[in-house]
Amino acid sequence: MKAAKSGLLILAMLAGMAGCSRSDSQRLKRDAKETGEAVRQTATDAAEATRRSAQEAADKARAETPGAIDATKKAAQETSEKVRKAADKAAQEAKEAADKAKQKVKDSTNKSN
Repeated sequence: MKAAKSGLLILAMLAGMAGCSRSDSQRLKRDAKETGEAVRQTATDAAEATRRSAQEAADKARAETPGAIDATKKAAQETSEKVRKAADKAAQEAKEAADKAKQKVKDSTNKSN
C-alpha cells in the first residue's frame, strides 16, 4: 500500500508539474503573442511617423519652391538690368571719347591749314 500511495503521490506531482508546465506554456504563448502585436504596432507607428515626416518635408519643399523660383527670376532681372546699364554707360563713354578724338583731329587739321 505504501508503494501505491507513493505511486499516486508521484502521479499527482507529475500531473501538477504537467499542469504548471502547460499553464506556463500558455502564459508564454500569450506573452509572445502580445509582444508580437506590440512590436508590429510599434513598427506600424514608426512607419506612419516616417511617412508623415516625409510628407511634411515634401510639402514644405513644394511651398518654398515658388519663392525660390521668384527670387531667382528677380535676381536674374536685376543682374540683367545692371549689365544693360553698365553696357549703356560704357557705350556712352566710348562715344564721348570718340567725339573728343574727332574734335582733336578736326582742331589739329584746322591749325595745320
